[in-house]
Amino acid sequence: MPAFRTANLFERWSLANAVGMLGTTAAAVWAGHSELFLVSGIALLALLVFVGRHQWTPQGDFGSANTVTAFRAGLLCFLPSAAAHGPLFLIGLSICVLATDGLDGWLARRAGRSSTFGAFFDKETDALFLLLLCGIAAFQDRLPAWILVAGLLRYGFVLLLFLPFTTETTEARSDLARYIYSGMIGALLFSFLPYAPLARPLALLATLALTISFGHSLWRMLPPSSPSKTP
Repeated sequence: MPAFRTANLFERWSLANAVGMLGTTAAAVWAGHSELFLVSGIALLALLVFVGRHQWTPQGDFGSANTVTAFRAGLLCFLPSAAAHGPLFLIGLSICVLATDGLDGWLARRAGRSSTFGAFFDKETDALFLLLLCGIAAFQDRLPAWILVAGLLRYGFVLLLFLPFTTETTEARSDLARYIYSGMIGALLFSFLPYAPLARPLALLATLALTISFGHSLWRMLPPSSPSKTP
């Protein structure tokens, strides 16, 4: 894997995180415990905070933006218990998590404290949130097990970035991708409402949109001479 040797610290962590979460998913499905997603995901995020401690912000401190992201990651710890207390608790907590997404980036740009660490901390917290919701929906039989594919797209995408045919080992996030991500979260939350006939097609449509979004990002990162990019 030649790209691994040229990747920066956070890109290498992202690869380890992807491998870890893919392995965790296999273990969770085998054991039948969705809590494994949370334990593994939070542990890996904590590892990111530790290894990136000297590069949290350009000024060196943790910063308000990363604090917001850490708060959002902390809220994820309560998702399983919220789900156990009923759909309204889960939906309410998830809306709080989603509402704070984007605030961290705005704070970082406003204060001139944007960093590579902050970007990875933000997007990998988002990825864990999505996988947790997919896991809860699958294990509560709100949606079929295939919904886990939606939660694993980010991690599979990271693995592909380290293959020889890509030109970069990290991607730029677009506003459209953020809207699609929010739509995916909304479709998952809809599955916890009493509208079962609509939940599955809505989740499938959102999963397809998310798949296309990741596919488009991957296509843009192929070398210009790649056969798949020739007219």
